[in-house]
Amino acid sequence: MTANGSGLGDSIVPLVTPLTATEDLDERSLRRLIAFHAAHGTQGIMVLGTCGEGAGLRGCVKERLLECALEAAGELPVLAAISETASRRAAEGVRRLPKGIAGILLMPPTFLFATAEREHVDHVERAVDAWGAPVVLYNLPSRTGGHAIPPAAIRCLLERGAVNGIKESSGNMSYLGEVLALRRDFPAFRVMNGDLAKAGEALLLGAQGLITSYTNVDPAGCLEQIAAARRNDRAEVERLQAKFRAVRSHFAPSTSAAAWTKAVLAALGLCDARCCVPTEVPAPVLPEALAAYRQSSA
Repeated sequence: MTANGSGLGDSIVPLVTPLTATEDLDERSLRRLIAFHAAHGTQGIMVLGTCGEGAGLRGCVKERLLECALEAAGELPVLAAISETASRRAAEGVRRLPKGIAGILLMPPTFLFATAEREHVDHVERAVDAWGAPVVLYNLPSRTGGHAIPPAAIRCLLERGAVNGIKESSGNMSYLGEVLALRRDFPAFRVMNGDLAKAGEALLLGAQGLITSYTNVDPAGCLEQIAAARRNDRAEVERLQAKFRAVRSHFAPSTSAAAWTKAVLAALGLCDARCCVPTEVPAPVLPEALAAYRQSSA
């Protein structure tokens, strides 16, 4: 875990949830996926996020996922995303988390959208009260009615000691710049990029690490890009970004993050190509850029 207690290392995987034909947890595949990430340097496991189909899983599957992830992760921190339609539901979800969870990533309400600064602050404070510690913000406007967490609300929460990091997934570099500016007054605040298309640009701008869908299929590549950005090797950052784009280009732009990553992972033999209904997963495919993982996952 990091010094500020967020559980955010340099590279966190928003792990897919391997499923059976009945949409129960495929426990064997979950253990295989976590071992794959441990072997390739990933520094934390995030479950129940967008890639993890947290909004689509049944309650019993979520509970078992959390239990199995904690059992399999060993020393790797396990973080849980909380994505709910309203604030009280989010707080209840926090209270149901098992002991051992290293931190939570809290998304604004996904149905009863927060628009005003005060609404965002209230939503987070309810979760903090339930958790008993600061939380990590999860900014993904495409899932929250187009509403980003206002930087003024983040500053207010930082002043109150309610947050210690953010997964910033908007892909808006101007917004990211405003969030990064808060680190001048709050240097322990961890800013992680969650947008695949802008990963390299975000790192060069100052993001401390990555929590992207792509980490599911290329954990070593993500660590390499983080390292390149820290030594300001722009050419290497862009080379790796081009690799990321090439892998993603094997799938239609409309293909969900969970679906395309599972198609690659299925080709590696790490889990089945299956998502929550009605999401369809493309046929398994292993892009040549990721062929080196074939042997390590065998």
